[in-house]
Amino acid sequence: RWALTKLDELTKLVRKSYNGYEFHVITHAMNDFCVVELSSFYLDILKDRLYCEDQKGLRRRSAQTALFLIVDAMAKLFAPILAFTCDEIWQSMPHREGDDVRNVLLNQMPENFEGYCLDAATMDKWNTVMKLRQDVNGVLELARKDGRIGKALEARVTLETADETLKAACAGLNLAEICIVSAVDWAAAEEGAEVAQGTNFPALTIGVSEAKGAKCPRCWMHSEAANAEGLCPRCAAVIA
Repeated sequence: RWALTKLDELTKLVRKSYNGYEFHVITHAMNDFCVVELSSFYLDILKDRLYCEDQKGLRRRSAQTALFLIVDAMAKLFAPILAFTCDEIWQSMPHREGDDVRNVLLNQMPENFEGYCLDAATMDKWNTVMKLRQDVNGVLELARKDGRIGKALEARVTLETADETLKAACAGLNLAEICIVSAVDWAAAEEGAEVAQGTNFPALTIGVSEAKGAKCPRCWMHSEAANAEGLCPRCAAVIA
């Protein structure tokens, strides 16, 4: 729903810009959406869910639905400018009943995705979480340079702050999934951990240490509850 809220903003901007013949605004907006919202954040987090979750599970199907809506909308929105490439995409993707499969330009552009959109307060919380992720990534990079960890999935992250607003914004979210590490805990940093203050949140102390437990051979996350084959509980359930 976060991704589709961003897609809704893009769709409305693109339609408005076509009406004003502001094609440069469209190309910049489409590029920024691909690089900032999708590549740097949404798709980066989504890989584990698409590769490792239950194939027919709700979490994976939800992600696939969002991705379908995004590629369908982008092919239509950008077709007047990038006609041949967008039609190649159109010819290669699945379609809804009622779509004209002959050419992308024979279909209507999307108008909005308001039925999926999050409210402004929830989007503000996600903006806070994205800034937290930036701070965590900075300390992960320091830990990698110092040889404390290799890949990010080898890390356990600890967060310590008196900022209750920050904690409230993160409530109910899987921060390990969002930061692409094996564990995130609200606790003091372990002895010997890489420790630094946040850039976006100077009152936040971030610790990075080696993740505990065994490395799951399927998803590569570390778990202290691995089964006899070394699989973490999530992967064991999917394989079963």
